[in-house]
Amino acid sequence: MKTVNPTYLYKGFLAVSLLCLTLLKVTGQERVFYSQYMHNRMVYNPALAGDKEIPGFSFLSRQQWISWEGSPSANLLMVHTRLKNRNTGLGVSLLFDRMGPVQHTGLSGAYSYTVQLTDESKLMMGLQGELQLLQIHLSQLQLVDQGDLLFEVDPGMKVQPNVGFGFNFLYQNYQLAFSIPRILNTNLSPYEGETSKWSKARRVIYFEASSKYDVIETVKVKPSILVALASGTSPMVELAGMFLYKDKIGTGLFYRFNNTLGGMIRYNHQNRIIVGYSYDVSLGYIQYNAGTHELFLGYNFPFNKAKTLSPRRF
Repeated sequence: MKTVNPTYLYKGFLAVSLLCLTLLKVTGQERVFYSQYMHNRMVYNPALAGDKEIPGFSFLSRQQWISWEGSPSANLLMVHTRLKNRNTGLGVSLLFDRMGPVQHTGLSGAYSYTVQLTDESKLMMGLQGELQLLQIHLSQLQLVDQGDLLFEVDPGMKVQPNVGFGFNFLYQNYQLAFSIPRILNTNLSPYEGETSKWSKARRVIYFEASSKYDVIETVKVKPSILVALASGTSPMVELAGMFLYKDKIGTGLFYRFNNTLGGMIRYNHQNRIIVGYSYDVSLGYIQYNAGTHELFLGYNFPFNKAKTLSPRRF
C-alpha cells in the first residue's frame, strides 16, 4: 500500500490552521489549559484514550498565577486502558477546578477505536461524554458595600452535560491530531433563563502536530505545536520542544503566543512511574504574579511484563 510523505501532512496541517485563523474570528483556550498535556494527551483528545496499550492513571495539578487571591487552580485525575482486542480503548476523567467563587466538578468518559491503515500508519478516533456541576459561592465574596441580598445566598448547583470527539493520525514518528472535546456551548450563569455573550463557555477546536527525532543514540528531541480556536477570544498557539535522554530524563521549553514562557522537566522510571513539573510566567499585562506551577504524576500498571517493558510511546 502506498505510504504518505510526512512533509505533505505538516503542510496540510499548517494550511488548515492558517485557514481557520483567517476565516474565523476565533481562537482561544479552554477553561483550563495544561502545560504538560503531552504526558497524557487524552486531556484534549478522546481519541488518545488507551494509547499506551497498558492500563494506567495520571494526575495533573495546576496552580495558576500564584500570589493572586482567588487565582485559578485545577486538579485532573485520568484513568485509561486499551481493551483485549487492542483496537479499542476506554478512559475516565475526574476534574475539579476553581477560580475565585466559581467551581466546576466534572466526570467524563472516552471511547477510542484504532484503524491500522498501513504497517507504519494508523488512525485513532474517539468519542467523549461529560457531565459537569457548576457552583458559584457568592456568599464567600468580601463586599465593599455590605447588605446586597444577591450575595447573601449561593445559587443552586447547575448540571452541564456535553459531548465531544477527536481524531489522531500517526505515521512513523509524526503525529497529527484534531479534536473538539466539548461541542456544546454552555451557559455559565447559575440562574435559569439568564444568558449573555459574556457568560458562555464556547466550544474549543484543537489542532496538534508533533514528531520525534534521534539527535544521537541516547538523546531524542520532540517538537510540537498546539493551536486552539474558540469564538470571541484571542489566539492561543503554543510551540514546545523537549529533549529526552534515554527516554528517562526530559527537559524542555514552551512558548504561548499570549506572552507566556515556561519550562518543564520529566522523569520516567522503567516506563512505569512518570513525574513531571512545569513552571511558566506571563510576560504581558498579567505579569504581576509569581507564575504558574504544574505537577504531573503518572503510573502504568505492570499487568503484562512484555507490554510494560516496551509500551508504544510517542
